Amino acid sequence: MSRSSNNLFAVEYRNVPGKGVFASGGLKFQASEDEMRREHQALLRRVSLNTLLGEAALWVLWPSTAAIWAFPLLVWRLPIDMAVLAAIGLFLAIQIAHMLFYAQRLNYVGLLMGNRALQAVVYAACIAAFWLHGDWQRALAAGVWLVVMATGVVQVIFTVPFMPILKRLFALRPADQALQNVARYHGRRASGR
Repeated sequence: MSRSSNNLFAVEYRNVPGKGVFASGGLKFQASEDEMRREHQALLRRVSLNTLLGEAALWVLWPSTAAIWAFPLLVWRLPIDMAVLAAIGLFLAIQIAHMLFYAQRLNYVGLLMGNRALQAVVYAACIAAFWLHGDWQRALAAGVWLVVMATGVVQVIFTVPFMPILKRLFALRPADQALQNVARYHGRRASGR
């Protein structure tokens, strides 16, 4: 098990022979630690593997993070079924879009917005507001949405069926694509581009 370096994004990870690398939180990368170190050898002189994996792991959370934050606004303005469909659409759109690039500045926002405790507090306030206005259906919908998004249920239900589409668009799985994008970003920064 590797210890994280002194970086905001750095995470601990574990190399499991024959299975890949698992970042803290359980995100799986297909390549082994040795393969990653060979592939990113030059870059690892400037950025630790812990940091690359941490940035990729946080970037992978963007689709669910965006859907979590958008849902209270959507359910406030739309009928519940339309809010669910719009949030799922947003999740899927960001699932594809975030595999195209990496923006470290957005990842700083993700550090704050991906905080489950903050999400729970905001949702508690939204649920209370819906409840106090006599709209228990919206309160219930918001509570259920947070639970299914924060636990990864929606990600499994909607990402797994779309995996064939993602595989056609991208050669790598989401975690590995995110790692590749993070490595490209840091490579460009190191070369001054």
